[in-house]
Amino acid sequence: MTEPTTWETFTLERPEPGIAVVTLNRPERMNSMTNTMFVELEKVALLLDQEDDLRVVILTGAGKAFCGGFDLDDADGLSSLTPMGMLDQQELAARALSAIRSIRVPVIAAVNGAAAGGGLSLSLAADIRIGSPAARFNAAFVRIGLSAGDLGASWHLPRLIG
Repeated sequence: MTEPTTWETFTLERPEPGIAVVTLNRPERMNSMTNTMFVELEKVALLLDQEDDLRVVILTGAGKAFCGGFDLDDADGLSSLTPMGMLDQQELAARALSAIRSIRVPVIAAVNGAAAGGGLSLSLAADIRIGSPAARFNAAFVRIGLSAGDLGASWHLPRLIG
C-alpha cells in the first residue's frame, strides 16, 4: 500500500501485522472534524480496504475525546454557501464515513471520551463500538436543528438499537 508517512489530522499505526490503528489527532480541538479530515479519512479508508492482509481497523481519538463533531471554526463559510455548496459539503463528509463503513474488515470504534455530533456518527459507522468509562455520546446536531447534517446517525442508530 502506498500511503503518506504522515497525515495531517490523524496518525496511522501498525502495532501488529493485520492491525491498523487510526487515531484522530487534534486533541486541542477534541479531535473535531474538518474538511481536511474528511478527505484524509476517505483516502485512508480506501487504502486500508485494499490491503489483503488487513484483519481489523481500530479507530480512536487522541487525548480526552474520541471526536467532538464538526469543528465550528472550520464552518465559518457555511452560512455563505449556496444550496449546491451545502450539498457538496454534505457529500464530502458522507464520502468519508461511507468509506469507513465500507472497509471489508471489522472497524472498531474505541471511544475514549466524548463522541458528539459527527463524532457520534463516526462511531456509528464502525462495526463495533467499545466505550471506555469516560465515553459519552451526544447527538449535538439535533440541538441546533441539523437533522440533515447528522452524517448518517439517523440511519445507523435505529438499525443498531431498533
